[in-house]
Amino acid sequence: MTNKSSRVLATGASTAVLLGGLLMTAPVAFASSQGCTGTNLRTDPALLCTSVEGESTSVKSIQASIDIKNYTCNADFKVWGTYASGKKYSDTGHAKCGVGRVWVDFNPPGEKFKDGTKVCGALVENGKVRPEHACIEIEK
Repeated sequence: MTNKSSRVLATGASTAVLLGGLLMTAPVAFASSQGCTGTNLRTDPALLCTSVEGESTSVKSIQASIDIKNYTCNADFKVWGTYASGKKYSDTGHAKCGVGRVWVDFNPPGEKFKDGTKVCGALVENGKVRPEHACIEIEK
């Protein structure tokens, strides 16, 4: 059950305001979006999430996380998507130990992502990406 979230601008940046006979556009604001799906970590139920922060198709950061009630260590994540050029983006990371939520922050290079691409995150076990993916669709 993947939650598809659209990229929205936090302050209605795409709306124009008519002020004193002048057409003015509000400044573009950064936005964040998150997609989550149910999974398990070892034998415990958990929530796998991918969060993206950026503006339109410019993604500044991606966070892959898992929410779990117990103390956990050794969670590995992979994130991926497609740049506007068609080149694939992919990165992996190892989460520190924690209680409640463990995560990895990713900072993709400054290339814009393809409009309509999905940025996804997943857990990695024994070197293999698990089938549960938490994704967000990137839109202009």
